[in-house]
Amino acid sequence: MRLSNLELCLGKLLLSDENRATAFDIDGDQEEFSGGQFREIFDRLRRSPHQEAIHAFSVAHADSTVGFFVLREAPALPDWAFPGVMTLHNFRISRQFQRQGLGAATVRKMAQWVADNRPAVSQLMLSVNSGNEQALAFYRSCSFRATGVTLDGRISREMIMASEIAALLVDAELAARPLE
Repeated sequence: MRLSNLELCLGKLLLSDENRATAFDIDGDQEEFSGGQFREIFDRLRRSPHQEAIHAFSVAHADSTVGFFVLREAPALPDWAFPGVMTLHNFRISRQFQRQGLGAATVRKMAQWVADNRPAVSQLMLSVNSGNEQALAFYRSCSFRATGVTLDGRISREMIMASEIAALLVDAELAARPLE
């Protein structure tokens, strides 16, 4: 069953809300690719001198927490980000909810959040481990494209990808239309 972005709810988390984000399960390799354990992620976020520019979210569907991600904006952008963008970090969907369309619906929801709350931001960027074929295929299916920039990441080589917010929103409109 494929879910629309309307069936998801984003919940803004404070950096002290670590326990609200840990209510789901992912594979160990996915956990490592998406930033490590929640404790490590939240510890890094809390050490940032620009906490006001870091936005952590839980993703809920029905009564279940199904995902988590972080958006960053200037001045908390990583060195590889283009000026004027937001960047996506630590994106994960719980194992039991994977392959049901929740990842793509979440990407559309985050793009809508950016459009609504940061209308001057026109792109969403991310870094993905070059060896993570599943994530690369997923991000490509969501209209992210390689920028040509690669870097040495936390685990190994990472590819920088970007998508226009407008493209993500058009994809959301198309996905919401009934099939004829």
